[in-house]
Amino acid sequence: MRPGRANTLAMAAVFLGHGCDTDVLPDVVSATLTVSPAIVTVATLSWTTDVAMRGRVRYGTAERELVTTLEAVESTTHSTLLVGVPASSDIAWTIEDPDGVALMTGVWTTEPLPGAVPRITVEGGTAQQFMVTTVLGNVSAVVILSPEGKVVWYHTDDSGLNVVRALPAADGNGILYTAGDVSGDRSADSLLRRVSWDGTVVNDIAVPHLGQDFAQHADGTIAAVAAAEREGADGEPVKGNEIVEIQPDGSFEAVWSSWDCFDPELHASNDPDLGWTWVNAIDVLDGDYVLSVRNFSSIVWVARDTGACGPILGGELSDYELVGERFLHTHQFHVWDDHVMVFDNDGAAENHSRVLEYVLSGTTATQVWAYVPDPPILSFVLGDVERLEDGSTFAAFSLAGRLDRVDDAGALQFSASTALGYVFGYVTLVPDLAR
Repeated sequence: MRPGRANTLAMAAVFLGHGCDTDVLPDVVSATLTVSPAIVTVATLSWTTDVAMRGRVRYGTAERELVTTLEAVESTTHSTLLVGVPASSDIAWTIEDPDGVALMTGVWTTEPLPGAVPRITVEGGTAQQFMVTTVLGNVSAVVILSPEGKVVWYHTDDSGLNVVRALPAADGNGILYTAGDVSGDRSADSLLRRVSWDGTVVNDIAVPHLGQDFAQHADGTIAAVAAAEREGADGEPVKGNEIVEIQPDGSFEAVWSSWDCFDPELHASNDPDLGWTWVNAIDVLDGDYVLSVRNFSSIVWVARDTGACGPILGGELSDYELVGERFLHTHQFHVWDDHVMVFDNDGAAENHSRVLEYVLSGTTATQVWAYVPDPPILSFVLGDVERLEDGSTFAAFSLAGRLDRVDDAGALQFSASTALGYVFGYVTLVPDLAR
């Protein structure tokens, strides 16, 4: 079926009882599946029933099945978005009633990916979750990979800027990403972009000088890293950072800056060629912020309501005594309970990247785990990391175009690689994509 064409199915509904012969199921009068004209792996399934009811759709391949959310309101007209399936595949779908009884079935055959979407090669098992990420090379694009490493969603960016972080919108209505510049000179033309799940609606908010990362609050407020510049004591510009909060209505304001916590006369950069602080990653944790301040080799907690910093982990300003390996030039990180995991460049030689895990106790941070691929890989920007529920670890060696999941012994469980000439951006893991 060609993209955008409707496949109308007028089938007799499956007539099944709910435990006795007198129970009668609703009839599905007709069903129409319309593939998005923008994304060949996204479709809208609409159907009508002879009586008002609530329904849902079970769909997917033999490899992976997804189930949409049960409709909240009874109606005779129904519509749901099917997201998260691979290209060039037969997608079986079933309309169900609230008890999971099948009312109608069909098959949607997805078309091949467009040539502009970079190909991914995979070895091993699965990543366990969907991977929302970006690829940068001949084209810049947002892609979502299934746990098996197959592209199930894509959007090619036309801004001419670098696309590093993408996230599912907190309201469930599409994908958000920032387009900016990963070099020291942040673009005045950078933007926050929202793309609908079917790829047909694109809305931009112009926010100048955006950096590499952003995060979301539950209410939809975006917290983005941006560049900031002030005159130093010697009259020369000092390149620091801000946290800019962007509201759903498009308004934005800076709510924190490097100067709120640090002084360039007292707190020196350990890589001044890139600027002073160089904040390259941000997370929202319990409503507050956690930052990777690369040029301090520090993870820094920032109170959202006051802008106060502390505690600080790593670097010359650390509030913790580090027991074990010290990290240098952090990228993304994962904080949970009393654990902190960082992706860094090797503190001794800076000739490869590592994942280091610490346990915090009082004023001590003890290294308890590490992962270095064999052979080693240097990803001096954009590395990412996350601990999964089963104890395995997901790591993005971005510049090598490689995503790994390893067990607690460091054995490779899954690896996905981009086509030659492409790199990955940051990665967000999500358990499900069904709407």
